[in-house]
Amino acid sequence: MFASPISLSEFNALVKDVLNEAFPEKYWVTAEIAECKTNASGHCYLELIEKKAGSDQLLARSKAVIWANVWYFLSAQFQLSTGVALSRGQKVLIEVSLTFHELYGMSLVITDIDPAYTLGDWAKRRQEILLRLKADGVLDLNKELPWPLLPQRLAVISSATAAGYEDFCVQLKESGFAYQWQLFPAIMQGEQAESSILQALDAILDQAEHFDVVILIRGGGATADLSCFDSYELCASLAQFPLPVLTGIGHERDESVADIVAYRALKTPTAVAEFLNGKMMDNWEQLSDYQNYLEQYTQQFLRREKQALQLFAHQLKSSTDGQVHRQRMELQKKTLHLQTYSQRSCQQQQQKLSTYKESLHQRSLRQIEAHKHAMALMQTTLKMYNPQEQLQRGYSLTLHRGKIVKSVQALQAGDSIEVRFRDGSLLSQVKEVKSSSERKSSSEE
Repeated sequence: MFASPISLSEFNALVKDVLNEAFPEKYWVTAEIAECKTNASGHCYLELIEKKAGSDQLLARSKAVIWANVWYFLSAQFQLSTGVALSRGQKVLIEVSLTFHELYGMSLVITDIDPAYTLGDWAKRRQEILLRLKADGVLDLNKELPWPLLPQRLAVISSATAAGYEDFCVQLKESGFAYQWQLFPAIMQGEQAESSILQALDAILDQAEHFDVVILIRGGGATADLSCFDSYELCASLAQFPLPVLTGIGHERDESVADIVAYRALKTPTAVAEFLNGKMMDNWEQLSDYQNYLEQYTQQFLRREKQALQLFAHQLKSSTDGQVHRQRMELQKKTLHLQTYSQRSCQQQQQKLSTYKESLHQRSLRQIEAHKHAMALMQTTLKMYNPQEQLQRGYSLTLHRGKIVKSVQALQAGDSIEVRFRDGSLLSQVKEVKSSSERKSSSEE
């Protein structure tokens, strides 16, 4: 026969007494937060879980509560110590006591939280992610990208309503540089932040040729879950992105993995804008220095070339004038010589005439006339030897290096020559040299 039955409330009361006797003390327990909600009364209700190492298989699950009077202090202490609010996905070390209520069943009452454990877990996970990125060979890829000379085309990942994004835009507009930026809106905190940022990166990647730099910034509002910036998937994408990535996430704790893999990490969106302005100013000054150098070099080059051209023109004029002067002096010398010779001949003839007297008078006259005629012919011939006279008659005068060319043997292919005419001159280049015998042989063939 069955013993006398008892009611459910009586049974639960027995269970409560047994549990209170079995678990009279408080225990420190490690667990992961699966859910964390606060009701209107200020009580915080949590679902705690434990997963098998290296997988998502659940080993244990339990409900827990932090009463409002305790939650007020614990939440503030945890956020002050870690920089973030208590939220889903965090591993925690909590002090709990076991309670059993006849109506609500068994639950854990949390009376204390050790923030150091959560920070240690974060540090451990961050170190594991860094080691994995290093093993994959992608940890420093983004840092090794070349920085663009003038990073004006910016792809910005942020929340459109974030105060930090507004500050960033104001800094760029007031810089005076011709920035062009496009916002790729993303959720920057909470559980959906990671997938939202990854979607923004994919959108930028599809049009990467239109941008110089990627800007990842957040700021303003309450401090919330920033664990996405320690995610392997997000940080691996940032590390391997084909454009330099600048971060201005504004962590209150140590730098995130995203900061470590980025090309450059800065604390705030304003600091990112100041960094860009500094880079632009440095490159602008460098380009200005190059421009000044090129202007000075060009002016010096043109000045030297002008001086060289003037010197060449002067030397050419001096060479031509000297040649004409020498020819004129030679002609005057020959003319004087002929005059002296003629006078001497006349004197000799006069002496002969005096000797022969009248008998040779007629013969002497004829000889004198003959000599006068010969002298006239010689003067005419000498006049024809004058280069200027030759030019006036339609002939040309060929000079090579300032000297008159008298034979093709003095020239060779490629020589530059000057050909003078009565009304000017020209510069030419010898293509081929043929002697008279070669031309005759060529014509016979």
